[in-house]
Amino acid sequence: MLKKILILSDGIPGHFNQSKGIARLLAERFECSITTEEISYRINFLRSIIIFLARILCKIGSPMSFKMVTLFFDNIIMKDFDLIIAAGGNTAPLTAALKNLSNKPAIQLGSPRGLHSSLFDALITVEKYFESPTNIVVDITPNLYSPMICTEASRAENFKRHILFLIGGNGIGYFYSLEEWQELISQIHTLYDSTKLPITIVTSRRTHPKVEEKFRHELASIDMEYSVWFHKGDSNFNLAALLGSATKIFVTEDSAMMISESISSGKNVSTLFPKEIKSPNRYKKHIKKYEDLLYISRQSISNFVIQEDRETQERVDIHQVRLLELLTQKVNW
Repeated sequence: MLKKILILSDGIPGHFNQSKGIARLLAERFECSITTEEISYRINFLRSIIIFLARILCKIGSPMSFKMVTLFFDNIIMKDFDLIIAAGGNTAPLTAALKNLSNKPAIQLGSPRGLHSSLFDALITVEKYFESPTNIVVDITPNLYSPMICTEASRAENFKRHILFLIGGNGIGYFYSLEEWQELISQIHTLYDSTKLPITIVTSRRTHPKVEEKFRHELASIDMEYSVWFHKGDSNFNLAALLGSATKIFVTEDSAMMISESISSGKNVSTLFPKEIKSPNRYKKHIKKYEDLLYISRQSISNFVIQEDRETQERVDIHQVRLLELLTQKVNW
């Protein structure tokens, strides 16, 4: 029987990809249709106040308070759906209200921002917030990828083996200097000379345009045919295939999503950090957890080496199977 999933989106790509990743996981076992609705505030310029009030009303937890929450947003008709999935603090009050008014199951991802996990059928987080079976703590932040998806995409594209660098930039307390970018470029040249494997660079919105241009100009002499340049407008690329065909993945440590996507490929992943880090404690714990579980090796962006292979694919597969079993139970499918 077809299961109809509604994804509530706050318009933030990282949050949407987490929700879509959970929907993809469920779709591996059930026949699903997936509809996305971006939340829309009835009075947009008051959205910060609306979210604050909506959280208070959800804590009251009465049918009337949940109904008042829904009045802050444009109408969403729940009778057409069997499950709500959402990520991000701004979606949580509406998810809770719709779940409790419609009696349809709901999965919320990310920090609860003061809302208890009992308001949802499952609250998926990377650290424990509540001593409750509804708070599901995951080892890997949900995303769109898995070892199987990446391997199949690589085969379909017929990509050759390469070394992949996912490059971000300054953010969440990470500050990469121009000198450190220069040292990375020098090391990539050395890596290419020693391995003779093509190098793939994928930049992102966090990569400063001048830094991206520096990579393009100073690495022009080596084989980089699969590279993707954000500020050049490259958008039509298959990240799953790039992950699946990579012999080794390096990812700058400023992006939790790029790290989780890399880990989810089942490949050997090194995160690259700068000298200057002032990230929040929650982010430090997040990175430390990946390191303790041997999903990543942390290395200085100024001095890294190819690390010894770690068998991660089987552990990633087991993690996803266990998560699917838990979610199936929670939403009673």
